[in-house]
Amino acid sequence: MFFNRRGKLADRIAHVEAAVREHDADAMTRAVPRVWQAAQQASVAELDAALPRCVALLPQLGLGAGGQFSVLCGALVELGARPDALVAPVADGLAAALTGALRFRDGWQRVRGDDELPDPDDPATVEGSIGVLSGAYDDERTATDAVQGWYAAGTWAMPAITLLQQSPAIRAAFPHRERLLDAGTALAGERPDLECVLGLLRVLDGERLLVLHRASGRGWRVTIDGVADNFQLHTLLAGALAGPAERGLIAGLTVEPSWVAVATDAPEERFGGTVVGSFNLVDGHGKWIWNEGAPADIPLLDDARVVVLDPPPYQRSWNNIRRFPLMTASLTVDAALTEDEATDWLARVADPA
Repeated sequence: MFFNRRGKLADRIAHVEAAVREHDADAMTRAVPRVWQAAQQASVAELDAALPRCVALLPQLGLGAGGQFSVLCGALVELGARPDALVAPVADGLAAALTGALRFRDGWQRVRGDDELPDPDDPATVEGSIGVLSGAYDDERTATDAVQGWYAAGTWAMPAITLLQQSPAIRAAFPHRERLLDAGTALAGERPDLECVLGLLRVLDGERLLVLHRASGRGWRVTIDGVADNFQLHTLLAGALAGPAERGLIAGLTVEPSWVAVATDAPEERFGGTVVGSFNLVDGHGKWIWNEGAPADIPLLDDARVVVLDPPPYQRSWNNIRRFPLMTASLTVDAALTEDEATDWLARVADPA
């Protein structure tokens, strides 16, 4: 069947709109996969026209069904639709779901103590959860919202993950960012499915780092955007600073161009192989900066996020991938420190622990 003929995607969305209007769950179940089928063959213009129509349905679907349908909306963005119309509704839905999920956890613990929380991906646990939460809250609406939030948080997180990878502008303006971080962090121990969205909410864009190379006595000011973790930061630092000493760079580093390309913006089909570490990253207080962490974890020293490059105590290697394939990253060397500036900063930083 030829899915790209004019109006095919629009017709499929009309079937979803009719199902929502008529509150016909069975028709909705049939219609949504057909939208996805047509969307994969649609032009960017058709996708741009389709997304606002889909977004308009989210408030009518409520927290639970809306979360499920928001996943399709996020998929349209991944296919090429402009994301703007989806940002606020997804942020609102995720905030409401996380608020409910926190109430769910607190209510569950009041009634069931340390009993294991139900699996939010298992619909068979919903009925029992409603009974437990009804015993935790006198207000039926509060109990219902809490149950819906617990089971919907993971689905609302999925389009948020897509959106937060699109651009620094979307990340900077993402609604409820601090509220989402606070609620998600409070739930992190019970909800590992929120790890990715929390990681993206913590990404630093336009962040300046002060980088020191202890052995050579040199230093640089750099700016990072879209760096998800310190594996990526490590690779980008090595790529930017490797070069002849007479040019003020660090001689003797082996950095494959493919490592830097993947850490920057290479498509997922170019991922693969192994990156070999060049440094031991240390913060201004002398503590190791673990590759598994994120730039946001690096503490300030005198209002600067300081990274000291020391020799690796043993060889480290990691998979040549980018944690969030849709998010591009950059590291720009803004300026080299003068000899006096580098000497002053190196005197201030602590020896490595």
